[in-house]
Amino acid sequence: MTMTGVLTAIHVYPVKSCRAVSLDRVEIARTGLQGDRLFQVVDTDGNPVTQRQQPTLATVRPALANGELTLEADGREQLNVSIPTANDTTANSLLGVPVPAGDAGDEAAAWFTELLGVPVRLMAMTQHSEYRLPIPGVDMMLSWADACSVLVANSASLEWLNERSSEPFGMDRFRPNLTVDADDAWIEDTWRDFSIGAARCGLGIAWPRCAIPQVDQVDGSRHKEPAKVLKEHRWCSDTSAVDEALRPLLQGNALFGIGCSVEPEGAVISVGDELSVHDSGAPAIPAPT
Repeated sequence: MTMTGVLTAIHVYPVKSCRAVSLDRVEIARTGLQGDRLFQVVDTDGNPVTQRQQPTLATVRPALANGELTLEADGREQLNVSIPTANDTTANSLLGVPVPAGDAGDEAAAWFTELLGVPVRLMAMTQHSEYRLPIPGVDMMLSWADACSVLVANSASLEWLNERSSEPFGMDRFRPNLTVDADDAWIEDTWRDFSIGAARCGLGIAWPRCAIPQVDQVDGSRHKEPAKVLKEHRWCSDTSAVDEALRPLLQGNALFGIGCSVEPEGAVISVGDELSVHDSGAPAIPAPT
């Protein structure tokens, strides 16, 4: 076991694709971090609506407290939404899997519909919802996150990209749950089994990036970076180094950060906790030079 870094930031996203909430400490839940991706906005077919289609979602500021979700956005009246406790419908995950869910009600639907200009509803995962990653051989319970329980990113890798990019961008563009300061850029690509304080993270899949990192996470504006620098230095065209079941996830994508499982449920991690690596492996793509 090698001490490799330290946890410097914790973020959860109560509503998928909306603004992050920064925390000093967080409890591990069965689906990842407590309060992460509990809600998602869906279209009339029950499919998730994200910043890919609606970058305005980045301007929505959610908060969770006392069994309620609070929604705020500039020029909009604050809305308090009771968190559903029972499933009364289904909504699709980003991978197209129908998941039992609770509808957050007409007021929440109207709030987001008026903000986005298209008919949508707000769905919640309840304690009775269950969604597992639909990849053979991988047993991971998920919230509305795309395909991993937690996303871990290394600030050294962000710095490496910024030194070569055409415009600056922050870590918030990548929407990680856990940000660490590690010894070297891209060393995280090799982590297969590691601890952060009382939590144990496994699987360690290099993470494919969509168009969302091009969206400013404050005002929702779109930019060229980090797509350009990622395509130049972090493009995955050869997946021979990864498990066959994971190849469709990585092939033809830019990679940044690692998607992981996390346990045990009930453990608490805090900013400042040490990161220790228990097992390493070959990276999905070679570290750029």
